[in-house]
Amino acid sequence: MKTDQYKIFIGSYGSTDQESIHWLNWKEGHWEELAAVSGVENPSFLSFNHSQSHVFAVSEVEKGELISYKLDHDERRMKEMNRQSTNGWAPCYVENLKDQYLFTANYGGGNIIVHPVAQDGEIMPFCAEFDFSEIANEKGLTSHPHTIRQIPSTDRYMVADLGLNCLFIYEFNPIEGKLDLIEEIEAPEGSGPRHIAFHPSLNRVYVVNELNSSILTYSYQNKGENFKLLQNIATIPSDWEGANYCADIHITPSGSFLFVSNRGHHSIASYFVSNNGLLEVQAYTNCKGEWPRNFAISPDEKYIFVANEHTHNIVTFQLEGNGNLLEIGNPYSIHRPVCIKIQEI
Repeated sequence: MKTDQYKIFIGSYGSTDQESIHWLNWKEGHWEELAAVSGVENPSFLSFNHSQSHVFAVSEVEKGELISYKLDHDERRMKEMNRQSTNGWAPCYVENLKDQYLFTANYGGGNIIVHPVAQDGEIMPFCAEFDFSEIANEKGLTSHPHTIRQIPSTDRYMVADLGLNCLFIYEFNPIEGKLDLIEEIEAPEGSGPRHIAFHPSLNRVYVVNELNSSILTYSYQNKGENFKLLQNIATIPSDWEGANYCADIHITPSGSFLFVSNRGHHSIASYFVSNNGLLEVQAYTNCKGEWPRNFAISPDEKYIFVANEHTHNIVTFQLEGNGNLLEIGNPYSIHRPVCIKIQEI
């Protein structure tokens, strides 16, 4: 019988003298730290290259940085390759495109930055930028882009801007080195779009909203255009009266279930995904900690790993066939974990 085992990377809030990126081995409920690195402040989001030989981290500080690490499995260490400025402050998300470009969202700076990536994993100086200041001035708001994701099977990208309460669709022109705005989609008032998940087989995208605890389901056409709002569903029970701020969203590789983390309600909301891509509430599971900023679903859909920022722990849940979550093993202690990524091995 195959052993359940995963390599897991954690990004956490911490100063440069703290070990804030952790490389862990999880095997049947037991944790082992393989390596950890210091020298980077607040690595709040991580992304792999496609061969998973390198990991890229943002440094969420005033003078934001993007750092490349090469993974040495034999010596169990992460070797820093180089780092580049993100040309903005508080970068909070990085997306890898075909190992050729990195797209970074500067939450505080109100811009999207594109860096080329060399074959050896080094990050080159940025080649393209989209600044939201003009749009923000027109709206009388402050831009806070939180996520940029490639729309599957297209050359287009979706940006969730929490401050502007909008979704933006872009095309990237590598020859001219620029991002072209194609479409602007206003979310319902007071939503605060934060993170995005795409259905693995349907033309559906799910947007979790930080400010009003909801998920928006949109349909779109094959080229990544003509987005239509199909559903607006809550992430917390109707009788909940406390404050809540949604954080992360993921759909299982099979497209059967979708999950959202609630900070305040301190739960993982589970949804059954119907054949047409609409959501049905399944359950609200206590995350056994506080402030679940990020979580990850194992590629085999057996487990969900939840990073509870305020209680400094990673909690493991077994994903049952009906979509329910069952806590297993012991929580793993890490200072202020805010990003969790599973390396496929």
